[in-house]
Amino acid sequence: MTSTSAVLDVIVENREIPSLLMSNKELDQSSLCSDSLNNSLVQSPSLESFSTIHDIEHLAELNMDENSDLCVKIDNPQKHLETLETYITFRITTKSARIEFPENEYCVRRRYNDFIWLRQKLVDLHSFCIVPALPGKHSLIGQLDRYSKEFILLRMKSLNVFMSRIVQHPILSCNEHLFYFLTARPQDFAAHRKQRQIDLKTRSLSVCNSSQTSLKKRNIEFDKMKTYLLVLSEKLNCVLKISSRIIKERSEFITELNNFHPIFTTWATSEPELAVILQGIGHALERTASSQSILVQNYHSTMGNPMKDFLSYIDVVQDTLRKRESYQHAYENSMEELNKKHNQKDKLIAVTQNQDNGSFQLWKQRSYDEQLEKLGTHIPQLLKKVEANQDSLECANECLRSDLNRWQTEKQECIKKILLDFVNKQIEYEQAKATVWEQITSEITANCTLNNNLK
Repeated sequence: MTSTSAVLDVIVENREIPSLLMSNKELDQSSLCSDSLNNSLVQSPSLESFSTIHDIEHLAELNMDENSDLCVKIDNPQKHLETLETYITFRITTKSARIEFPENEYCVRRRYNDFIWLRQKLVDLHSFCIVPALPGKHSLIGQLDRYSKEFILLRMKSLNVFMSRIVQHPILSCNEHLFYFLTARPQDFAAHRKQRQIDLKTRSLSVCNSSQTSLKKRNIEFDKMKTYLLVLSEKLNCVLKISSRIIKERSEFITELNNFHPIFTTWATSEPELAVILQGIGHALERTASSQSILVQNYHSTMGNPMKDFLSYIDVVQDTLRKRESYQHAYENSMEELNKKHNQKDKLIAVTQNQDNGSFQLWKQRSYDEQLEKLGTHIPQLLKKVEANQDSLECANECLRSDLNRWQTEKQECIKKILLDFVNKQIEYEQAKATVWEQITSEITANCTLNNNLK
């Protein structure tokens, strides 16, 4: 993760990487990845492709983990121009040692909408797995165009994080739709997407969600997690606001520095005796403003967008907890209905026994018998429903409990990295600023000493 941030910083700071112009060899490789894109005009999206970066194999997020049996790397963005739309595709390289993958390596091209389809399929089929969130549909930074270099690089980074979480999940990584997403050729993948398979469990779950009320019996374990997530979300939002305010103040400070250093440079022309000192101060201010600008530019890749992405991840966990509550609500409703039917049956039996001891009325006896017969048919059906709902709830609890444990570990690593990246950038800036002023101070001191010796 740290090395990825460093490479992104190099891209933003240097801005000297050659423009992406695909050679014939690259075009041949891309044609293997996506045959269906031949009808569209492929262009460089005005950004440097990751394939041009020499350190790509050392990126933590894009690196193929040798210890894993399923590894995915997303890189090489391309811009496609068609008659009705313009879009970006990414190359997805998959290496697998699993039996279900006939080949060891696959290369396909997918666009952002394909990732949306994949995630929705995973959510539909695995209701109680925490399916990671995708980066935002539109620009992650309000002022950036969705085809700009910065936006596409940030999206590619977020998509790598998304896929890394998917393939490391013991259940989601075995999903059939993921297999097609990673391996299918364009025509086969398009045909697979058109297949509309309705998941009855998902449909019934949406009904439960729409009629859900407060639960009669709260689950302490999951209630604590809900409270924790609310508090964590508030704290991270607070951190995001404070960091954003810091960056805004730094941007204003850059403007002031840029106004100051020309003043000192001009002043030096009218003060020959102080020219060295004034020029040195002006140069130090200029370098300070430059390092400050780099710090501000790196904010979105090191703090702003990673924190927003993780807040979206928290929202996903909260949604999954609400789904679990819908199953508990269905179980409680079926249990309550079963108890009501048992009470009705007990009352009818009691009334029937009292009538046997008293006066006999044929029409009342027949009515009670019919009701008892209906209850005798309905109660076993309700009992099966209660058992099914109970089994579903227990499965949901176990699946969600396991995912929450996994998410807690990932949360610690992710938040730690985000905060450390932000702090390290501040430290790097302060060190660079201190170095500049120490250097200029030593030069001024040496110059003053020399002048004194000459006198």
